[in-house]
Amino acid sequence: MTTELQNTGDSFVTAPDVAYSIIVQKILDGEFPPGMQLSRRKMAEITNVSVIPVIEALKRLEEDGLVESKPKWGSYVTIPTVEKVNDSLEAREAIECQIARILSERMTDEQFNELYQIAERLDTVPYAEDTIELSRNAHLRFHKTLAEFSGNAMLVNMFERINLFWILCNALTVRAKDVEYPRYWHRKLMDDIRSGDPDRAEASMREHVRDSKGRIIESVRNSHY
Repeated sequence: MTTELQNTGDSFVTAPDVAYSIIVQKILDGEFPPGMQLSRRKMAEITNVSVIPVIEALKRLEEDGLVESKPKWGSYVTIPTVEKVNDSLEAREAIECQIARILSERMTDEQFNELYQIAERLDTVPYAEDTIELSRNAHLRFHKTLAEFSGNAMLVNMFERINLFWILCNALTVRAKDVEYPRYWHRKLMDDIRSGDPDRAEASMREHVRDSKGRIIESVRNSHY
């Protein structure tokens, strides 16, 4: 594995991390749409790193489900299908429902307060053209923090691998139509987890995860990738 480093000002990060971060952002922003071929040489130019780090970044993106590859064709941005959405939903539901059960029994006051602040922000900042990136990042932070607070490293790892594909699907849906969440949607989830009842926490998380399934599948079916 390459040890090439890039200076970010405050610290050094590896070149594969730089390439990975840039490509992820462009995929989620729609600049690299589903089906777009990701030439290694072109990606090296765009990310300002050499080809070898790009190869590593693309392998990582393939593990995350954002990129696929075919022999003699190369890497390309994953094209969401109904089957992939359903598979992703089932995996995400299993992971996040278990996280909710764990947190219902272990979450500290400090952890609850931190998560509730993010939840409040998510419930009060509407999805709009100028807030999409902010909202998306807040959603990722909210669910990633839930996973981390479970204290289960394996669940965190599985969550991170499944969640980026789900964010991609949501990003495509947001671009297709306006998205509105019920008021207190994320705060309700936090209150249900805080109840200390694992069954109530699990049921609330299941409702939360399944909420966007319908519109995502509709968007996928109407797409022309």
